[in-house]
Amino acid sequence: MKLYINEYISRSAGTLKRLSALMCAVFFVFASACGEPEPPAEREPAVSAESIRTAGADFTHEYTLDKIQSKMYSTLKESMKSPSEEILIYEYKGDHMDFLLNDALVAMTCYTMDDPLSNQILANCDIRMEKVPKSGGRNRIYAYRRESSDDLELALLKRKDVETVSRSFVSTIDALGDEEKLRAIHDRLCRGKYDTEITPASHTIYSALIDRSAVCDGYAYAFKYLCDLADIDCIVVIGRFDGSSDGELGHAWNLVYLGDTWKLVDISCDVYEAQSGTGAISYSHFLSDDLGMDGRIPYEAYPVPMYKEYQ
Repeated sequence: MKLYINEYISRSAGTLKRLSALMCAVFFVFASACGEPEPPAEREPAVSAESIRTAGADFTHEYTLDKIQSKMYSTLKESMKSPSEEILIYEYKGDHMDFLLNDALVAMTCYTMDDPLSNQILANCDIRMEKVPKSGGRNRIYAYRRESSDDLELALLKRKDVETVSRSFVSTIDALGDEEKLRAIHDRLCRGKYDTEITPASHTIYSALIDRSAVCDGYAYAFKYLCDLADIDCIVVIGRFDGSSDGELGHAWNLVYLGDTWKLVDISCDVYEAQSGTGAISYSHFLSDDLGMDGRIPYEAYPVPMYKEYQ
């Protein structure tokens, strides 16, 4: 909104006082209509871009959130202890504020990247806001399941299967060194295929680990989960990927912390290369020092260590 003041009016001190009072009144009404005011400090990132870029093995996506998003993250984490069809993310008093829906999406995505087993529950969820009846003007933001996704009971069973299969596999590589463990995890996942049909299930950790047919984010979450169980520092990266002949694409991959530095692992690209080539396991995207390979850049909403572009 812009305000234009006529130059003749601006010469009148009395008129300016009245205009100032009117503007204050308009601001008060506007702020009241939008619910609780948004304190500037609430929107400041928890850490600086430089701190994110230089972060080491202790990095989590939660660190990158501002205070409002962090509150959503914490509420979601608590709600996920006993998941329901509608998973509470945030509650506030005031009128509908659209920007909070995007904040909720960021918080939910960051939570899933930090806790990849939750991908089986949240992978095919959308965000909505609802007024709480007889609450004095309170609103709640929920994650809810799309009709095309598994029902909650089936999703919970699949999550349990993922946990059982993953722990069993990791127990077989427990005696290996970190690089050997990473190679074993890479090879285990690369025996799958890239799901060119791209169904809702393709994005889940279950599809990558058990059905052995998934797309990039399914493989990225599965790799992160197996690394977590193997005590190897790993993060999921969500961003854009310019290396395809189709042009810029949304993509997901991983960084692992090995030898005091971050290295790139992209399971889905190695799966796709093997599938479209000789069938032999590809290591083109395994422990690469080229984090920007083929134009990989994290989305600005999900910054990670080492990349400078998002700054």
